[in-house]
Amino acid sequence: MTAAVRDIADDAAIWVIRTREPDFAGWVELLSWLEADPQHLAAYEAVLAEDEWLDEVVADSRGGVMVETPALELAPSPAKRRLAYFAIPGAVAAVLVGAVTWTALPTHPAATEFVTEPGEHRSFALADGSRVEINGASRLTYDAQQPRMISLESGEAVFRVRHDAAHPFVVKAGGVRLIDAGTEFNVVHEGGRLEVAVAEGAVIYDAGQAPVRLDPGEWLRRAGPGARIETGTTNPGSVGSWRKGLLQYDDAALSAVARDLSRTVGSSVHAGRSVEDLRYTGTLAVDGPADDVLSRIGPLLGVTFRKDGDGWEMMPRDAAIR
Repeated sequence: MTAAVRDIADDAAIWVIRTREPDFAGWVELLSWLEADPQHLAAYEAVLAEDEWLDEVVADSRGGVMVETPALELAPSPAKRRLAYFAIPGAVAAVLVGAVTWTALPTHPAATEFVTEPGEHRSFALADGSRVEINGASRLTYDAQQPRMISLESGEAVFRVRHDAAHPFVVKAGGVRLIDAGTEFNVVHEGGRLEVAVAEGAVIYDAGQAPVRLDPGEWLRRAGPGARIETGTTNPGSVGSWRKGLLQYDDAALSAVARDLSRTVGSSVHAGRSVEDLRYTGTLAVDGPADDVLSRIGPLLGVTFRKDGDGWEMMPRDAAIR
């Protein structure tokens, strides 16, 4: 390893340690460092990858510095908090010995979990003036000890964020970080599938490779972990339109429309194999009882909805209804 590579690795380790500090305020500087050289991002992600395995593989800590570190996710409950041992090169250790003067963080309460049922909408304000609006069939976690970070575990939510350049707002979803730059944006996370659309401001998509910046009217989709991302544009005013009882699409697969309907109308909807890949462009009004909504939008989608247990199946219009 050359001296230059060692220096980059040391810098990356220092950045990772710094981001674990409760009052870390260097997110903008960190992003600038990551974007300055592709080797910076690779080194930073290498340190993060090692850290993720500390529960199973504990490095030799002789001559290292022991610190208790909150995970990049929302702070875990005290029972799940772990000690991270870093076998740190001499130059980095020298910096940390002077900088780290504590061995334990204050006990944090468990994160608050917000869960919505299909068809249920909830919203809440954060202490900094930001607001989160949650669609149905969704779950997210929030820890007041980390007020500028939220984890969207599943479902859909709109984030209206008060910009603070010194403390960027981070949404974690599907193994990536969505870093706010003063904005309003919508996020969908289902399994590995992830969709982000920006109404105002900008969002930085950070999945451990080259970050992607999304500006107003831009969207990004990823079918699953490691899948190729797609990007495109839409009307910024249509972002998060589910809050107004509207679902707006531009060449969307009916399988995706069915998933959105399931969250929004309060009843499970799935697309049959014969229609799941058909496409739809337009606006659907989804206010009202599920029966009324589905009978109203069926002709627009070119399908019929058949009762299937407690939910509905999207079928071709000429399918026999039994």
